[in-house]
Amino acid sequence: MQAPETDGMTGPPLDLIVIGAGFGGIGMAAKALKAGLRVLVLERAGDVGGTWRDNIYPGCACDTQSHHYSYSFAMNPDWSRIYATQPEILSYLRDTAKRFGVTDHLRCGAGVTRACWDDAQGKWAVTTEDGATFTARFVVSAVGQLNQPMIPDFAGRDAFGGKLMHTAQWDPEYDLAGKRVIVIGNAASAIQAIPQIAQVAKHLTVLQRSPNWLVAKGDRPFEPHEKRRFRALPLLQRLYRWSIYWQWERSWPEFIDGSRQSRRQTEETRKHIAAEAGDLAPELTPDYPLGCRRILLADDYFPALQRDNVSLVTGQVETLTPDGLRTKGGQHIEADCIVLATGFHARDFLPGMEVEGRDGQTLSETWEKSGGPEAYLGIAVPGFPNFFLLYGPNTNLGHNSIVFMLECQIRYVLRAIARVRGRGDSQIEVTQGALDRRREVQERELARTAWAGRCTSWYKTATGKIINNWSAGTFKYWWLTRRPNLRDFTTR
Repeated sequence: MQAPETDGMTGPPLDLIVIGAGFGGIGMAAKALKAGLRVLVLERAGDVGGTWRDNIYPGCACDTQSHHYSYSFAMNPDWSRIYATQPEILSYLRDTAKRFGVTDHLRCGAGVTRACWDDAQGKWAVTTEDGATFTARFVVSAVGQLNQPMIPDFAGRDAFGGKLMHTAQWDPEYDLAGKRVIVIGNAASAIQAIPQIAQVAKHLTVLQRSPNWLVAKGDRPFEPHEKRRFRALPLLQRLYRWSIYWQWERSWPEFIDGSRQSRRQTEETRKHIAAEAGDLAPELTPDYPLGCRRILLADDYFPALQRDNVSLVTGQVETLTPDGLRTKGGQHIEADCIVLATGFHARDFLPGMEVEGRDGQTLSETWEKSGGPEAYLGIAVPGFPNFFLLYGPNTNLGHNSIVFMLECQIRYVLRAIARVRGRGDSQIEVTQGALDRRREVQERELARTAWAGRCTSWYKTATGKIINNWSAGTFKYWWLTRRPNLRDFTTR
């Protein structure tokens, strides 16, 4: 897929460059095109889809309900399940990109390496891996948080003679049937892959460092009559979508450490683990606050661990060996294949990309000085005019749909651009004072949450600063982003 030859230098000028063609990038481009902006989407891969293109491990699915893990402007009445699987979500994103004309403005194989602000011209120059440069007034980075696999540098990695692969780099040609398999990790991707692997492997060993809180998912197929009703009555589908939103939004108090709701949900989850995990329950019950790490949803994980051909080991890897691995406890486990379900470099918001703003300062330098990535409402950074982030710092969720947050951000960015253009200005930049005030409120709110607890998680830096998660309910985020407060910005 290639966009027409218009780059803002040799062709008609661009209003907006969108970096990334996942949920954020497709939504941003679709709405920007509808608003009449000249848009170019730059995507490093050969297709749209983001994380749903890259993750093809067995069992890959969403843990947010399908009708809420989709755009409000592109509802799908034909979701096959309450929680859609990876192929269906990818198909939805491809169809949406085509339906709203995004593919006509998409350049694939164009990974961005650099974005540089030209203050005299009031434009961004965006350079891709092949050396091409595109210019535009505004840039939106929609690369997300979960796109760079975390591959531990285990001792002995080169010595292992079997197959080694990360869940986000799955090899569909490798046949697990009859193999001895080790899965390292027990979080979101692991609990989906393990039940599928267990069905075909000769033996599966699950190596966990510590357990995670896990609740029942309640997944099932939609009945044909349900889909017919949604197709015939779009308003009914929209009401169903909003019922899902409020169902999850009311769970926000469970993430306030020590709250009555948190205590109640902790006890209910503890009982669920005891009832479903059998003799393994002690090994599968966390000793840290509920929500401190991502709460997992699954119906088939505990049954899979209780299969005769599955073993659960709690420990850490000391070294890989030619025929398996050895734990720090001295246990040697043989394997033909080792699967790394070890997550992502979630704290790297602009992987492989240098962003240079006003006066030559780079975003990485700015964030290093502040002790970690931060942005005003997760969207804007002082010193970087006309540059916006989607799914930026402190906009991840533990209790609701990230697509809702993305749509809040998309609306906010477009209204900011419209206000600038409507005033006859060409630049908009958040002030340092606005960021400081928002940070003060945010840190006070985050200090009350389970994320500030004693567990380690990808939500926090090594110093304990929470940089991934939003600090309140999503209704508050919607309220704060319903329109830009120009007192928090400078325009010219």
